[in-house]
Amino acid sequence: MNEYLGFYNSNLGGHYFSSQRTVELVADAREQARALLNASTADNIVFGANMTSLTFQLSRAIARDWQAGDEVIVTALDHYSNVSSWEQAAEDRGATVKQAKVDPKDCSVDLAHLESLLNEKTRLIAITYASNTTGTITDIRRVVEMAKRYGAAVYVDAVHYTPHGLVDVEALGCDFLVCSAYKFFGPHLGVAFVASDWLQSLRPYKVEPATDIGPGRFETGTQNFEALAGFIAAVNYLASWGKGIHFERS
Repeated sequence: MNEYLGFYNSNLGGHYFSSQRTVELVADAREQARALLNASTADNIVFGANMTSLTFQLSRAIARDWQAGDEVIVTALDHYSNVSSWEQAAEDRGATVKQAKVDPKDCSVDLAHLESLLNEKTRLIAITYASNTTGTITDIRRVVEMAKRYGAAVYVDAVHYTPHGLVDVEALGCDFLVCSAYKFFGPHLGVAFVASDWLQSLRPYKVEPATDIGPGRFETGTQNFEALAGFIAAVNYLASWGKGIHFERS
């Protein structure tokens, strides 16, 4: 981060060396995030100030076409950044929020109760991958399978899972997944995976001159380029511990 600020601090779009270096930095950061989350393409990666800010922003774009009578499911186990965002988005659109219970036996999301809440009106499930309170891990693939039966999207908060386990968005099949770099030795930076089907179909709130192509559609204003430099270093640090060791993605 010091090196970037000291030698390359610039915005995008210039013909001078520091701007070109910044363009390369952003591309590298997207590729590192793609590898970290096992996304199919670097275009699936969106950066923001933090997970909470990204979730507030994405929730508004996702909920933009919701109508009165639509439903969204949150859980009693989630961090409130993955609850309040959807409660407020639903209120704006006249949608209904339902909350899945916690199973007191093991402090996990009660997936049977969650399944009972699903119906043809369900538009989205917002759910944690690992609880910030109990550490309980959610069977996201099962949640995705349940959601897809009703055509609902799944938004995964992986902030507390990513530092401890391999994330594979392709295997999970989720529509959105968010994490925070500062949880795994990086700077304060939010990272979001947006599945390809949603990249161009969502209508984000943004200023008129901003790009309308790819992940840049969701990134308002000048990005925190020094944080992207720190993020790249953090991912490389994590990767260094896996050299010569074979990990199987569960």
